[in-house]
Parts: sequence; C-alpha cells; structure tokens
Amino acid sequence: MFQKITIVGVGLLGGSIGLAARERKLAKEVVGVETNPHTRAEATTRRAVAKCTDTLGMGIAGADLVILACPVNAILTELARLDPSLSERAVVTDVGSVKGPIAQAGQALRGMFVPGHPMAGGERGGMEFARADLFEGASWALTPDGSTRPEALEKVTSLVVGLGARVVTMSPEEHDTAVAATSHLPHLLAYALSSTVGASPKLAGPSLKEALRVANSDPQLWREICLMNRKALGDALDRCIGELDGMLKALDAEDTTALEALLRKGWRG
Repeated sequence: MFQKITIVGVGLLGGSIGLAARERKLAKEVVGVETNPHTRAEATTRRAVAKCTDTLGMGIAGADLVILACPVNAILTELARLDPSLSERAVVTDVGSVKGPIAQAGQALRGMFVPGHPMAGGERGGMEFARADLFEGASWALTPDGSTRPEALEKVTSLVVGLGARVVTMSPEEHDTAVAATSHLPHLLAYALSSTVGASPKLAGPSLKEALRVANSDPQLWREICLMNRKALGDALDRCIGELDGMLKALDAEDTTALEALLRKGWRG
C-alpha cells in the first residue's frame, strides 16, 4: 500500500485513478493537484481524492508516488517543476499518450521517473466522466530506460496491476510508433471523416456513428498529442494516404480486381 499518492490533473484519467485507488485501497491517502476550481470540487465530492489543492508543492509534499495526469504539454511543464518539492523516496509516473519527449525530460529525476500510458479513456474528458473500472483489463505501457531504478519500476508496476490493468513494457520509441497507428491516426481519420460528411448528414447509420466517436475528443488536446508525436504519426498517415490513393485509383479505373484486393488487404473478417 502507498502512504500518499498525489495525482496532478484530476480529469478523466486522473479522476479514474483516484476512484480506483480508493475503491481498491491502494493508498492511505490520495491527494489531487488541480487548477480548475470546478474540477477540484467535483473530485472531492466524488471522493476521487481526499483533498485537492491548486498548489503543486503543497500537493506533492510527502508523497511516495506522484502521477502526472495532465495533458502532454503540461506534463513536460510539471516535470520541470517537481524536483524541489519531492521527497527522497518519491516515484513519479505519467499517463501521457506520447512517451519520447516526456521520457527524456523525466531523466532529470535521476531514475525515479517511470513513463507510462494506459490504453484506456474515452472521447469525453473531465472528472465528470471518471469511473473506477476504467482500467480494468486495459493494457498499460511502461517505458523505463537503463537509468530507471528497479524500485521505481516495481512501485509503478504495483500501481498498474492494482488498478486492474496489464503492464506492457517497451521503449519510448516503440510506444510512439505503435500508438501513432493504433490511436493517434484513428483520431485524425475521425476528424477528417467528420469534416467530409458535415455536421448533419441526411443519412447516417451505426457505422458512421462508430467511426466518428473519437471526433468528439477535445481538438486542443489532440493538437498537442499529434504535434508531439508528429514524426511517427506522419509516417502512419503517409501509409494510410497510400492505401486511400490506391482505392481512389481503382475506383477511377473501375478496376474491380484491384479494389477487392485492397479491401481484402484490410479485411478483419
């Protein structure tokens, strides 16, 4: 059991961690750090955290585990601010969906930072959508490097397992290449499809609704994610454009054989 877990950013992921940690009795105390007063009130009312402050130093003082659950650009900012207030035994992790730049910045914490990313969430963010079972059965990437202390990795692993998720260990580069295709690209495609069909298509079935689900995600949040992972995402997008271009050419040429071959290439039946 942890003595004190501090969650910096009590939105969907941070709030869900707090709710699950309380329900599963993973810590004696869970504290939140949040600048939005409405979110602070929601987090304490729903008991995702025992108390919530807008002051980073006050929130992380005495914590043996600090979880950065804010947007990816804010994670970089908070990493630079953590060190003076951290206790000697404190381990730090994050939930950002890009790992390369964050892992590099975390090296300043001298082996006590374990970059992480739960493959869980939803198109709607905010504490109001947080739930205790969000991570149940989900994959949770951890991307330690050669400088990561074994005790730090052990603590974060125990948190992830305690939340009901499954640990997947890989390098930051492997992570960013993987999620570029499996998470970041689908968001870009959903936004593009939404722009293509317009706000109120006259005919829309379940397939369109499913394809557009993540287009409800916050564009500002996803702007930062895409830019931070721009190289791997650009490569994935380029491959996808190649597939679409092949389909367009087959349609223009009325080439049934080529079109069926392209469809079968991606068939999951």
